[in-house]
Amino acid sequence: MINDKHHKINILIPATYRLLIVTIISSLIFITLFTHISTPFELHAFQPISIFLTNSFLLIYLRFDPKKRVNQVIKIYGYILLIVSVLNTLYYTTRAWQGEMSFIENFPPISGMTILTMTLIMLMIPEKLNKLIILTWTLNALPVLLLLATHPEELQTPRGYDLLFLFGPASLLVLLIIPYQRSLKSHMDKIHFDLKNSREEADRDFLTDVFNRRGLNSWLNELEDNSQISIMLIDIDHFKSINDKFGHDIGDHVLIEFASRLRTVYHGTHALARWGGEEFIVVIVNSTRDKIQIVSEMFRTALSQLPYKEVGKITASIGVSQVNSIDGFSTMVKEADTALYIAKNHGRDQVVMYTGSLTKDLLSDLAPEKN
Repeated sequence: MINDKHHKINILIPATYRLLIVTIISSLIFITLFTHISTPFELHAFQPISIFLTNSFLLIYLRFDPKKRVNQVIKIYGYILLIVSVLNTLYYTTRAWQGEMSFIENFPPISGMTILTMTLIMLMIPEKLNKLIILTWTLNALPVLLLLATHPEELQTPRGYDLLFLFGPASLLVLLIIPYQRSLKSHMDKIHFDLKNSREEADRDFLTDVFNRRGLNSWLNELEDNSQISIMLIDIDHFKSINDKFGHDIGDHVLIEFASRLRTVYHGTHALARWGGEEFIVVIVNSTRDKIQIVSEMFRTALSQLPYKEVGKITASIGVSQVNSIDGFSTMVKEADTALYIAKNHGRDQVVMYTGSLTKDLLSDLAPEKN
C-alpha cells in the first residue's frame, strides 16, 4: 500500500541533497576567494567556513538515514539560513549606522541568492514552518529599509534604489508565495490522492478486498531492510467440492467470509493477501518461532470454529515457514508451501511448521493431490 508520507519524502530527499551540495560548493567558492583576496571584514574570515562545515555535517547526517532525517535537515537548514543571513545584514547595517563604513559600497551582493534560497525552502518545508521564512526575510529586510530611509545619501545611488526595490516589492513576492504554495499543495494532494486510490485498487484482490500479489510486494518494499518475517500459507480444505456442490457464487461467498475472518485474528504488524484461488498468505513481521506457532493455531481455530453461511463447517490447512530476513521471502514461500503440502496430506485442518526434515523424498511418498 502506498504511503502518503513515504511518497512525499521520496521527493524531498533528492531535492535536499542538491540544496546542500550547492550550498557547500558556493561556500567553497567564497572560501577560495577570501583566501586569495584580502578583505577588511572580520565576517568573511569565519562565515563561509561555518556554512561549509555545518552543511557538510547535515549532508553526512542525512546520508545515514534519509527517510527519517530529511524533514529535520530541512528545518535545520532554515535555521542556519536565518542565523547566517540576519547576522550578515546586521553586521553591515550596524557598522553603517555607526558611521564606520558606507553600506551601499560594502554590503555583499547576496540578497538575490537569499531570496532564491528562501523561496526554495518555502516550497520544500511544511506549511506550518513558513513563519520561519517570513521571520528570516523580515529580519533581513527591515534593517536595510530603515537604513536607506534614514540615509538619503545611501539611498540616492543606483545600488541604493536597487536594494530598496529588492527588499520592498520582493517582500510582497515572498508573501504571495504562501497562498500559491497552499494552492500547489492542494492540487498536488488531489493528484496524489487520485493516484493513491488507483494504485490501491490495483493492489487489492477484487473479490476479497485483501492484497493481491502486487499489493503484497508493495507492502514488503516499505518494510525496514532489517525486518524479520515469517510466512503462513493458508488453504481452504476441500474447496473444489464446495464449488461443485453449491456453485461458484457460493464459493465466492465462502472466500469473502474466509478473508473476513483472517482479518480479525492477529493485530500485530502483518499483511494478508490472496495468493491464488482458495489460498491466502499471511506475512508476520518481527516475531519468534514460538509465537508464530501460537498465532498459526489461532488462525486455524478462528477459521474452523464457527460454521459458514450456506455451507456449514469449513476447515483450513496452514503451512508455516521459518523466521528469516525479508530478503529470503521467496525461499520462505517455498518452505511454507512444503509445510502446507504436508498438512494437506496428513489429514488437513492442521498447522505444520517447516523443518529441514521435510525432504523431497518424503514428499514423493505422499499423495500428490492437495485438494
